[in-house]
Amino acid sequence: MNPPTGGNLIALEWLQFGLGRLLSAAADEDLTVHLLTGHRPEYLHELASADRSRLVVHDVNTFDVSEVVHTVRRIGDVAGLVSTTDTWSLVALAALRELGLGGQDPDSVRLVRDKARLRRRLYEHGLSRADGRPVADTDDADAVAARTGLPLIVKDSAGTGSQHVWLARTTDELRDVLDLARNSALRGRPTAEPYFLGPLYSMETLTWEGSTRLLAVSSRVLSPPPLFREEALALPVALPGCMAEEAGRWIERVLKAVGYTEGFAHTEFILTDHGFEVVEINPRLGGGLVGEGLCKALGVNVYAAFVDLALRRRPALMDEPLAPLCGAAHARLYAPRTGVFRGIEGAQLLAGHPGSPAVRPAMPDGTEVTTVADQDGCVAVVSATGATSELALQNVVSAAGELSVRMEGDRRA
Repeated sequence: MNPPTGGNLIALEWLQFGLGRLLSAAADEDLTVHLLTGHRPEYLHELASADRSRLVVHDVNTFDVSEVVHTVRRIGDVAGLVSTTDTWSLVALAALRELGLGGQDPDSVRLVRDKARLRRRLYEHGLSRADGRPVADTDDADAVAARTGLPLIVKDSAGTGSQHVWLARTTDELRDVLDLARNSALRGRPTAEPYFLGPLYSMETLTWEGSTRLLAVSSRVLSPPPLFREEALALPVALPGCMAEEAGRWIERVLKAVGYTEGFAHTEFILTDHGFEVVEINPRLGGGLVGEGLCKALGVNVYAAFVDLALRRRPALMDEPLAPLCGAAHARLYAPRTGVFRGIEGAQLLAGHPGSPAVRPAMPDGTEVTTVADQDGCVAVVSATGATSELALQNVVSAAGELSVRMEGDRRA
């Protein structure tokens, strides 16, 4: 089948889920989506379930800006280019510049992708109680502890997916953490910042021409420290009236402080006894099934905003009424250990389970699982809904509990 001729929208990689929603939004504009990817298995579920009539997949080294630009120019008739991942955010900026296409403010994206600079900026603007500092090669544990205080977090300044995040409560633990950080393959540099106590949440926002709309607050369930593996998420959290208003004002101040002028943002924060504390700002829509959850909870296709942004016009989502229809949640299924993944058992038990749970594979059968310490060990994501986000979370946790991950060498029951 020949692709439609209404123009082309370039997707420089994508979040693992949500490509089908983008295709639907693009079809409304008579656009063909061209997915540039260096790893097709990442889109196992989406490529198997989406309408492929408006999708062309290109196998490209997406870390190579020149190859990306060459591929886009060969496609031609390009309406815009969008990227939804932290990993390729800087590649996307470079490609947009080379192609003469509009997009997010480069200085702002670079700032939020550097966690040390971000922490410093928030502190300077009175939006955090504490500063963060890069860890120099010559810094010992005593120096870092004296400067930042204990307990503290050491993280990759350009990290993503809960990778390379270490908690140190004592100086002895910090010595071990610094050794780990200095011997790990980081995307950026080790940076130290205070460990803020409290539950983790995130805000999903959309910004256009400096004006920000808070779409939803999501709750988070993490594995116990010292790991910070994401286990489950639910939205929209119903904050009490005064706190909801405060959250909206706070996130607008935060994004203005970092010069954020357009696009989705996924801002993780700790709700402390002293107020909100940013953990990180991601210049994108939330990962996992956050986008799908927003679509279900709000009754709109939020991915249409990506098309609007690519076409350089005010997203309709900035102005649509957004009364929550339900709660939505997802839980990640992790391999129980490293080894070869051999599938998920128990999906048939979910028929008739409250919340209409569904299982989306995150990696193909036969994949070698090399870690279970972070999101790279996630083999599938389970979704469910409920009348509220709390009920949705209970539904998805219950559904996930009916499933088991099978690894090569497991004995049959």
